[in-house]
Amino acid sequence: MTLADWLKREGKTVVALAKELGRDPSFITRVKNGDAMPSIEVAAEIQRITGGEVTAIDHVFTAQARAAERGAAPVEGAAA
Repeated sequence: MTLADWLKREGKTVVALAKELGRDPSFITRVKNGDAMPSIEVAAEIQRITGGEVTAIDHVFTAQARAAERGAAPVEGAAA
């Protein structure tokens, strides 16, 4: 599941999640949109907060899809 889908389903805002993670909302927005990759620590916290519904690998797939939309090279280490 993507972070965007989880936030929408749960009715949670990026600002609320960012506060829970102790991160800047702009960074969480970039992660949600696939424009940034979280550190393994942040990905693990997101996985914990979402009850395992958003996993670290989900961020890779989101970033991969975003890169494809932009016609950019695939995310390093991501499966095509």
